[in-house]
Amino acid sequence: MPFAEVNGIRMHYERAGQGEPIILVTGLAGSTAFWNKTVPLLTDSFDVITVDNRGAGITEYSGGFSIEDMADDIVALMDCLGLRKTHLLGWSMGSHISLNLAARYSERIISLTLVSSYLRRPARSAYILNALAESYRNGEISAEMVGRMMNVLLRTSGYFDSAEKAGRCINCPDPGPANGMYDQMSAVEDYNPSLDAGRITVPTLSVHGLEDIMTEPVCGDDLADKIPGCRRIRVPEEGHILRPESYIPAFREFVFAVKSNTDNGMD
Repeated sequence: MPFAEVNGIRMHYERAGQGEPIILVTGLAGSTAFWNKTVPLLTDSFDVITVDNRGAGITEYSGGFSIEDMADDIVALMDCLGLRKTHLLGWSMGSHISLNLAARYSERIISLTLVSSYLRRPARSAYILNALAESYRNGEISAEMVGRMMNVLLRTSGYFDSAEKAGRCINCPDPGPANGMYDQMSAVEDYNPSLDAGRITVPTLSVHGLEDIMTEPVCGDDLADKIPGCRRIRVPEEGHILRPESYIPAFREFVFAVKSNTDNGMD
């Protein structure tokens, strides 16, 4: 398993495919395994990199951190891998990491895609995630139980093969990283995406499932409204976790259009 020493942590990442680089940034407590069904849809055209953020998977870290810290980790990883620029796709919390990164390091980003993102998180979403994190941290629920809850709350049916795999994909089997989930939630609570949205200058795509009950589509619209020139895809019958086949084809069209405009000197 590849690791990179970045910003005082040991960051786990995976890499596959050939072409322009794209970094996939997952959400709360998500590991690289979250992208297992997405990566094969991209490797024919992209150098696909997935990461375990601080507090997730098998990345080693200590102490609290912020959304900005996680964004800086990705930039440092790019430096380690010799990547001057990359496409960036973030889901849920990962969309905020990506948003902050693109706002501060626009010269390093080719395109930005925000999946299941929001400007203001609904109160019920915060309540549910706080309760889930506390129960998982205290050992009151298992990874499989987390997966069963996800199937209901996030509409993950069809994305994961089983409830147990759903639970394991949001973290590794060792219950220790539950503290990391708690630390990530603190970072999410402290971040204000409205401060970065208006600073985005790279081509941006907003993707949202129309059946998302954790962060309703209007939450994604509120954020997209703040980003200059942001394009939108709204996907019927998809929830907070979208099946990759429901939006990756449209994402590829967006990225190839960005590349065409850049090649023609229009960017």
